[in-house]
Amino acid sequence: MLGLGALAALAIPAFATIAWLTTTPADHGRETVLTLVAAAEAGQPSAAKALFTAEATIHMGTAGAPGAPRERIDRAFDSFAGRHRIEENSIWSIEAASLTPTRAQVDLTCRTRTATSLGTVPTQWTFDVEAQSDGSWKIVRIVWRAVAGQVPSLSLL
Repeated sequence: MLGLGALAALAIPAFATIAWLTTTPADHGRETVLTLVAAAEAGQPSAAKALFTAEATIHMGTAGAPGAPRERIDRAFDSFAGRHRIEENSIWSIEAASLTPTRAQVDLTCRTRTATSLGTVPTQWTFDVEAQSDGSWKIVRIVWRAVAGQVPSLSLL
């Protein structure tokens, strides 16, 4: 019995180390979204746009709403370097889930003040992030779920 206990004592830290070293799709998704937020806050549209696939879409309210094409996403990030410059932003919550071995979903809630907003505005988002053939992780879909508790409009971008 003593030998079995010693084996268990060695196995538990080994399994914990393996789990710690394993990066899940949720981890990749969370990191990708945090990188996107940092680029938006810094007014760096090129860095933000590099995190999206060419086919990425943005949907207002729900994932089932019609999606606007990547060009609309690009214009939105260009505006963060100009008229919609982010002056203050805080992440209130971020939750990531692994959907498949190559796909993650990240829910994000922020409070943001831009140069054109009338104060700090709460927003809610969902990002679908997928592994790419080159090993990178990119955003394939944004769902802008809410702004100040209301369904957002594309005209806000």
